[in-house]
Amino acid sequence: MPRDHHFLIGGVKFLWRYTRLRGKAHGWTYHGEKVLIEERLQKRAKLCTEIHEFLHAANPNMSEEAVVNQSEDLSKILWALGYRQQSSEH
Repeated sequence: MPRDHHFLIGGVKFLWRYTRLRGKAHGWTYHGEKVLIEERLQKRAKLCTEIHEFLHAANPNMSEEAVVNQSEDLSKILWALGYRQQSSEH
């Protein structure tokens, strides 16, 4: 089981956890509290979801459409530049 992480996002401390999620969602952000990421995601889908949920945490008033567009664009750029997870730990 991966360990939990704690990050300051916009001056607010968030629990960042990889876990199994029910339904179709790849991630959830509970504002001012926690970010949950589907633990079965891999590769660019995982990176895109991490960016997506970060954007929700950092910009709670940003529209879903803007979050989707920005997370997809940034994940494509970072992936093309060679960013990859280095270890099996989340």
